[in-house]
Amino acid sequence: MLFEAAGGSASDRSVSQSRFTMFEISFFLCLFLGCASTRFSPRLKLDLRDEIKDRVIFMSSEEYMTTLHEGNTVYVGGKAILYQINFEQTPPTVKIRVPDDNEAIEQCKKSKSDYCENFIMVLQKFNTSHILLCGTNARTPRCWLLFRNELSPFLDENRGPLGHGVCPFTPKQSVTSLVVGERLYSTAPLYSNGFGVDLRGFRSEGENSWLHSLDEWMKDPKFVGMSPMDDLVYIFFREKNLPENPDIDPWISRIARVCKDDRGGSRSFLLHKWTTFLKARLLCNVPSDNVHFNRIEDVFIDRSTTESEVRVYGIFSSNWNATAICVYSMKDISDVFRTSPFKGLTDGTPEPRPGTCVNDTQLLPDKVLKVLRDYPEMEKQIHPIREVPLMIKNELHFKKIVVDYVHGFRGTVSRVLFLAMGDGKIQKVLDTSQSAFTISELEVLKEPGPILSMSLDSKTKHLYVTSAKEIVRFPLAQCDKYNKSCETCVMARDPYCAWNPGKRKCVPSTPDFRNLIQDLENGEIDKCFEGKVAHLRSSQRDRDHKVLTLHLHGKGVPMYLSCPKQSYHANYSWTFNHHEVLECSSNEDDCLLLINNLSKDCAGFYECHSVEGGHEQLLTSYLIQDNSGSSVYLSRYSVAFCSVLMTVAALILQ
Repeated sequence: MLFEAAGGSASDRSVSQSRFTMFEISFFLCLFLGCASTRFSPRLKLDLRDEIKDRVIFMSSEEYMTTLHEGNTVYVGGKAILYQINFEQTPPTVKIRVPDDNEAIEQCKKSKSDYCENFIMVLQKFNTSHILLCGTNARTPRCWLLFRNELSPFLDENRGPLGHGVCPFTPKQSVTSLVVGERLYSTAPLYSNGFGVDLRGFRSEGENSWLHSLDEWMKDPKFVGMSPMDDLVYIFFREKNLPENPDIDPWISRIARVCKDDRGGSRSFLLHKWTTFLKARLLCNVPSDNVHFNRIEDVFIDRSTTESEVRVYGIFSSNWNATAICVYSMKDISDVFRTSPFKGLTDGTPEPRPGTCVNDTQLLPDKVLKVLRDYPEMEKQIHPIREVPLMIKNELHFKKIVVDYVHGFRGTVSRVLFLAMGDGKIQKVLDTSQSAFTISELEVLKEPGPILSMSLDSKTKHLYVTSAKEIVRFPLAQCDKYNKSCETCVMARDPYCAWNPGKRKCVPSTPDFRNLIQDLENGEIDKCFEGKVAHLRSSQRDRDHKVLTLHLHGKGVPMYLSCPKQSYHANYSWTFNHHEVLECSSNEDDCLLLINNLSKDCAGFYECHSVEGGHEQLLTSYLIQDNSGSSVYLSRYSVAFCSVLMTVAALILQ
């Protein structure tokens, strides 16, 4: 079966003339992506809600908030308010009211419009001392500068209030922004109906205060992120690329770039326009199955390593109701922009190469500007590392992503992804040299709801998570969750943690330690035993059983034995008297064994085992015996009552 990618020429899409119905394609993808989702399921599920101490509840629900993380402080822009939150201070929150524009509010209400409040939509560090914030201001966008908790209007080149073209008119309209070298980059709509979205740059000083992109360069773009890199600014977006076939996704993902020192063109060409704008296609697909994820949704650039190893992580969605994570090398991206032919250009490439950063773009030759004006797209496409997505999810879609770079002992380095999911939980994922491994699923919000933003503090190793109701901060390392044994710690494959044999604890892994036990690639536990395998496993069996001394005469009654799951990647089973293998009636959190008729024949040892990565563990064991050796006595009616309770509990859990 063949699936066609959105975009490209007719010849690009003529691999096959076969056509399939949406039902057939969706059915295939459900099968394919269902397997992928199972492969990336979390090993552990951790509820941290009661453990998290750093938590701030907002005064009212902030469904359209935006955030800025600077050092120990997180700025959260809500409705006519700016929260300044620092968990190292007491109290942690300073509330700064944003001035009301009574005239704008009155005019908005008079026209019977909605959203006649001031929603803060832009928050950026403007320079070393000032924060820039912009709000919808009752459909009359305005910007301010924050200095020492005081707000002052931000003025444009004509000494008027800046806001139009920088901030949207309503919180329903999206915006992506960035400030680099006191130049503001923004993608807010120019018109109140949401139209007029382009890439704009503004400097408060100089002749050419504003730079714009040409309409022909992007078709109905939806921007998701911007990031500076050396002397460039990279822009991530998706745009319309309407194909002839209605079954093909009409979106295509892009990465673009402009030079920070772009001053616009000459009076002949590209006056007040970008003269360094180039774009290329970002592919996120499974080539062997022609399955494509064409819609970029979020992006994170991991720049915590050497320049040649910088990676770009993106969340992509498809029109088949699935999401994927694709990872790109910044070196590969730079090579495409540096060497690729210009799509559609048949003449030779002029010098300097269009899009190259120069001292003064206004002095560029006309022939260079003509190529950039008419052929800004690269012929070569940008493929992900390994040529396939790192992860795929068919349900509980990926929504937000941040990535941490972890330096461990023995010089090891690892990348850990934190992924906000559609159900408001967070998945913690190890990006290994082979594939992705989902370490755990974290529940952190007191009130379940969508996660609106995540930010990372790599220095203190904390993650900040924000919803409409609250913001929480918690440590990235959760080593105490793996403290049961060396095997538990190693199989967790958590780069933040390793087993300390001297302390017999799972401890934070740092470059300073040497004698720790850890295996991130495979979770192999051989080093835990060091010749003591037989002793350890036999000692497990010899430990105390949970003794149930029961009345086993007369008619039997049903009974459940419970075995809590310690890993969701393990297989579970029960044995009776060390031999017979019994199936368990599993629910989400327990492996339950149903004994239909509790009689004398049921007396004996019941043991629950797990097998994970070839490692077998005895998790729990029971000894059911007749009351003749009674240390604990349960009457038949008590057993029946307990069994009914366990049965009801099992049904609820299922």
